[in-house]
Amino acid sequence: MSESNQLYRHTLECLRFESECRELAKNVPCPDLQLHFLRLAEAWLALAVSGPDSHAGEGISEAGTQAV
Repeated sequence: MSESNQLYRHTLECLRFESECRELAKNVPCPDLQLHFLRLAEAWLALAVSGPDSHAGEGISEAGTQAV
């Protein structure tokens, strides 16, 4: 797979996950879970922008577990 194709697929997948997290945030009644999903959405967006070889996603699990 070419590098540009890999970057495109990575970006698209991250943006899909970001969108799903934002949708989940809209649909849960608990403010803590809303915040959790919004933080995850921001992390996925950072990964989409930074590319597959970055360290932008480090700490996602720590940030996610602290919100709940």
